[in-house]
Amino acid sequence: MSETLQELADIPKDFVRDGSLFIRRCTKPDKREFIKISQAVGMGFLIMGAIGYFIKLSESLPDEKLYLRHIVR
Repeated sequence: MSETLQELADIPKDFVRDGSLFIRRCTKPDKREFIKISQAVGMGFLIMGAIGYFIKLSESLPDEKLYLRHIVR
């Protein structure tokens, strides 16, 4: 029973230890790397935005054509 409690108590300790090791290994990106990452993220936003825009546009076009047919008649 005490082994189970000890194992449960070790879980947060291991988590904190692993987290602190990870933080110590991390380094801040230099200016060149930061700009490269920012450009990649920006291009991703633009591409995903364009895809979403064209999907929304293609979904709304057939409805507008049907609506215009009723107005013209």
